[in-house]
Amino acid sequence: MTNETIALEAEATDAPIEVPFRDHVYTVPTPLDWPWETMDHLAEGRISKAVAELLGDEQLEVFRDTRPRMRDAVALMEAIAAASGSGDLGN
Repeated sequence: MTNETIALEAEATDAPIEVPFRDHVYTVPTPLDWPWETMDHLAEGRISKAVAELLGDEQLEVFRDTRPRMRDAVALMEAIAAASGSGDLGN
């Protein structure tokens, strides 16, 4: 199954999307269920805030334990966008 197919199925059922990233699988809401604040963070280039909003406290702690750099946060957002069928972030 392609990422696009998975994303369409998740959107149709409102099911969260599983995003494999490096050694972990993160679960995020479908883009239609993203908090408005997440959209604002992305529009304003605040990637770390958008990641925090989408992951929630527990998953954010897992991500932070990897000692990520900004490039890692951008790569995670790109993986989320790909898994959700949202395309790229325009970088």
